Amino acid sequence: MRGRIGRLLAGALFSITLLAAPTTAHAADYVDLTPQGGESRAVAVSPGGVVLGNTATEGSVWRGPDYSGQSLGPLGPHAEAVNAAGDAVGCTANGVGLYWHDDTITYLERPGRTTCLYAINDAGQIAGASATPTGGEQAFLWEDGKFTDLGTPADRASAPIAINNRGQVLGRIFGTTKSVPMRAFLWEQGALTDLGSLGGAQTIPAALAEDGSVAGTSDVDAKTVHPFRWADGTMTDLLAGTGVNDPKAYVTALNAQGDVVGTVSDRPVLWHGGKMSFLADAGEATAVNADGVVTGVVRAGDAPTVFRWKDGGLVLLKNPAGATYCYATGVTDDGTVVGNVTLGDANHAVVWPT
Repeated sequence: MRGRIGRLLAGALFSITLLAAPTTAHAADYVDLTPQGGESRAVAVSPGGVVLGNTATEGSVWRGPDYSGQSLGPLGPHAEAVNAAGDAVGCTANGVGLYWHDDTITYLERPGRTTCLYAINDAGQIAGASATPTGGEQAFLWEDGKFTDLGTPADRASAPIAINNRGQVLGRIFGTTKSVPMRAFLWEQGALTDLGSLGGAQTIPAALAEDGSVAGTSDVDAKTVHPFRWADGTMTDLLAGTGVNDPKAYVTALNAQGDVVGTVSDRPVLWHGGKMSFLADAGEATAVNADGVVTGVVRAGDAPTVFRWKDGGLVLLKNPAGATYCYATGVTDDGTVVGNVTLGDANHAVVWPT
């Protein structure tokens, strides 16, 4: 979960569909975004295909179809999010918010308060968090030069997870000690809503969709944690009725069509149309686009491989020769997959076009 500031200072039943492990051929092509002899890391990708990341020395955005890089200057070590226009946000190593727009860096500072920017939407609204005098964090929305705190209770801290194009901010409220349970909130037009739980004390948010639906994990009771989808005031237990009780199950992404992806029993999983489907025998699902195209990693033996899943078919994407590790960061509207691989001792940001 988020924590940059701190470091710097019951619903529907589901059934399971088991899909056989695929034997499809590898896709043929990939684009390595790394400068010659250097390293790079992909942090995020917009639905339209703008990749945000960093090289060894600076932040960068890469745009298709040729994925030529553009320097973002100091927005490097802590780049966080990018929107459709290629505007990016993050923070400096010493806790100053950075907003990159129209080839210009704007430093967003609150006097005496360490700040980081975590999310940006296509309208340029930014969600971030600043340190408080008591050592906690306070989530805020920045728009048109104005900071608006999101109304966190005085005895708690808060940080944002995401912002969508409706201006809704998903975040978490937490205490200054581990004994205080974390709660998920959705903020919209001045109102902060606690999303509730599946019956237990704690709810941890993971992802926000364009329609305002949310995915995450929540305590069912003192010993049981399940993944959920929340929409229109109702939280649905994604393991209810499946017969599965995996304490390590989690979700990573969702879309406005109701698709949720994540990992259950160390296997990539998709919830779609009331069914929970395993996409491979081992691995994790990390992202899903608006059309239900899923990406993640299949782990088989010593060769983890990024995959693209669409309409029931799973394709293993080609790793650069010598890759020892890989991870899928996101998938664009057209199904292009973005991620990272390890070659020797260096990380390489990689794009797998459709």
